[in-house]
Amino acid sequence: MSQAANEQPPAQQPSTGVRIVKILAIALPLLFVAWFAISMIFGAFQLAGAASLFKSGYSGKDAAAIKQAGAQAAAGMARIDTAISSPPMRIAAFIPWVGAAVGNTQHFVSAGNEVVQASVPITESFDPNIYSNGAVNLVALDALLKQVPELNTALATANEELANVTSFGPLGGLFANARDEAQAYIGLGEFATGRVAPQRQLILDALGANGPQNYMIAFENPAQLRAPGGAPLSAAIVAFDQGKMTIPFNGYIAGDAFKGHPIIQYNPASPPPWSEPGGLGFVNSGAHPDWRLAGEDLIRSWNTAKEPKVDAMIGLDTRAIEALIRATGPIEVEGYGTLTADNFAQKVVTDAYLDFQSDQRVRQSLNDKVAEVMIGRLMSGDLQTLASAAVALAAEAPGRHLQMRFQVPGLQQIAVDAEAAGEVYQTPDHDTVGFFSRNRNMSKVDVYSEREMISNVTVNADGSANVEQVLTVKNNAPADLDTNEKIGYTTAWSANEWFFYLPLGATDPKIAAPEGYKKPSTHPDGLGRIVATTEGMIAPQATDQITFSYTIPAGTFSKDGGGYSYRTQLNPQPMQQSVALTLNVAFADGANCTSSPDWQATGDGAVWTGEQSIRRTLNLECS
Repeated sequence: MSQAANEQPPAQQPSTGVRIVKILAIALPLLFVAWFAISMIFGAFQLAGAASLFKSGYSGKDAAAIKQAGAQAAAGMARIDTAISSPPMRIAAFIPWVGAAVGNTQHFVSAGNEVVQASVPITESFDPNIYSNGAVNLVALDALLKQVPELNTALATANEELANVTSFGPLGGLFANARDEAQAYIGLGEFATGRVAPQRQLILDALGANGPQNYMIAFENPAQLRAPGGAPLSAAIVAFDQGKMTIPFNGYIAGDAFKGHPIIQYNPASPPPWSEPGGLGFVNSGAHPDWRLAGEDLIRSWNTAKEPKVDAMIGLDTRAIEALIRATGPIEVEGYGTLTADNFAQKVVTDAYLDFQSDQRVRQSLNDKVAEVMIGRLMSGDLQTLASAAVALAAEAPGRHLQMRFQVPGLQQIAVDAEAAGEVYQTPDHDTVGFFSRNRNMSKVDVYSEREMISNVTVNADGSANVEQVLTVKNNAPADLDTNEKIGYTTAWSANEWFFYLPLGATDPKIAAPEGYKKPSTHPDGLGRIVATTEGMIAPQATDQITFSYTIPAGTFSKDGGGYSYRTQLNPQPMQQSVALTLNVAFADGANCTSSPDWQATGDGAVWTGEQSIRRTLNLECS
């Protein structure tokens, strides 16, 4: 029978192959998503569990738990790495904009996997008794120091992966911040494994393996500035003997160590005007702008007059303590209340001098308690606290808020390599921006000092340069301070001696200062450099300008084949407030400076603006 004309032919069923393709097209992505999610979630759980297991194993002195934690972390990290590095995710990384987040995640995971996998052998033999009851087990530490250099390759690879993380794409800002934080830890790890660990015996000796070692921490108060930082009005000594840590001294210098500030006749490392033939009090002995000499003089001064003798001087100012509080959490001190990174300087350095005017010993005892809490945290042996504190302090070293001077040359070299030696850093064929002040009237208003430096540089056709540095200083002292007296803790007047470093090879230094300032002079700094100096007083709320000028010789900034290469080294004084800095570089015959990073081209040169807050070298390449 024939089919009716109005009937539709039966729909042709898809072949089995087509149905399978359709099913797979739907099922495979779903299966991948499920596998990916499970891998990431289970991997994260494994990592979290491993961290908890390691912490409990360390506190419980359980080596087996630590070994298990390492294996579990490696398994979790490998699972996450496999998922994020799978072919679909690698393809996803090429999707415009969105793929940037995938790529960033891949770099983070790859970096973490490198470090975790390389750490497994260390966790397998890690001795949890490395620190107990205030003592470092030197045998266990030696074994660890032998192993950790094996992390060097993994840390370097991890750093390369992190360097590829960008701020572009979804959550770009969060990725960039996480990258910077991770690189700080990786950088610390590289320094520890590559520079510190190979010096095993040096480190063991530093912890008292061959006799007691005493390290003084001078807490520098920026309310009364010295050229290398604040006045060391309080201090603590941390002693090591066969790994055992004690604190033989912690207190106020003028009350707990000396009665007042007696003159000590020691053999100074610094030349005048930072030393005096008749000697100086301890707090005035560390006056040199370079901590290599300031710290050395503090050591010599203390060791001449007091016991126990110290083997190192470590300068720690309020910025460094703020960083420690930010890294390890707020501290409670009765009388101050809760001290945080945001209120520490205000409460301890500024408010306290007025709050305890009638009895400054109360303020001093409170500061002793602050020091006790912070040292106690660092001596706790908690690995997370130590790591966070180390990263925080390392970040403060380029600003000289942490400075170290060791009597042992090997330890001093480690401090130099870590940029923690508090150097005024100068090398030939560079300009310098390095200016420092020294309080001359015991006032506590230096913390309110607002400073701005403008350096005007003219580079001539022969590669020489004429430089004029204009320092503007405002004494922004509070209105409730004493304006009648010009000397003392509560005076609102600012009195300072100013020091300007002449670049190596530069000539004709001149200082122009306001009327009433001391006649300018120049002095060798004892380290082969020249410093120009003057001294004056600034009234409350007044602003003074001091100009320092000099000439840099021909050929310094010329490039072979034509063009110029201007180089300058920034050397900050450690202060609570950063100094605004502007560098105006002009070329007498004009130059094209559009290619130099961080500089903005002008009609006849380039300009750099920023802060005089860390040690750095700036380069300007022009044709």
